[in-house]
Amino acid sequence: MPSKNTHANEGATRRKLIETGVRLFGLHGFEATSTRALATAADANLGSISYHFGGKEGLYRAVLEHIVEIKMAEIGPGLDRVLTVCADASASREKLLETLRVLVRTMVGVMIGGEQSQAFSQIMMQEQIAPTASFDLLYSGFFEKVQAAWAAVLGRLTGLPTDNRELRLRTLSIMGQFVIFRVGMAATLRRLDCEKLSDEIMECIVRFGIQQVEAIVDGFTPVDQPGCACGRQEDRI
Repeated sequence: MPSKNTHANEGATRRKLIETGVRLFGLHGFEATSTRALATAADANLGSISYHFGGKEGLYRAVLEHIVEIKMAEIGPGLDRVLTVCADASASREKLLETLRVLVRTMVGVMIGGEQSQAFSQIMMQEQIAPTASFDLLYSGFFEKVQAAWAAVLGRLTGLPTDNRELRLRTLSIMGQFVIFRVGMAATLRRLDCEKLSDEIMECIVRFGIQQVEAIVDGFTPVDQPGCACGRQEDRI
């Protein structure tokens, strides 16, 4: 029977391989990252990848599951609160706007802040550019839930149903204004002449984001014009 030390060592090796996978898959992508490079960087036996994960594909899936778990631990409770408020038909417009502001602040912190966020975001961006067989795990575990919360609050504030195509496009457009700071981090830092985003800059991004989103919902006018299928129910996404 394996000893407790053996189980502990195996658990440590598994965690180390996942942590190494986050870094190397993020830097080089799935195809360009070899099992040998992963094992060497994790100071593990080459066979340990097959033993713990069944191969590189299994390790990559475990990395994505790890990312979803961490990200949802950070943002999940906030998303649940958004959905709870939006489900309350008696929630005032000010309450909905305050929920929107909190969601902006949460998104900025989760998507932009921290070194871990950078490593996670590199993999998440790669999956959207060149999806692997494991993309559904990221989409259903994270992206879809974030988008649903945004759609819920924007739907209440604009009057558009959450299954409306225009609302979904607006949701993605609004989310994009925060994601760009992560995707374009190198250019952002060069433009701001700094080595990292300070707390002051992060707070500015939050304030700008709140101001821009509030301006959109305050001056909202549907773009569904004759010949435009954005809001047509038969073209729901």
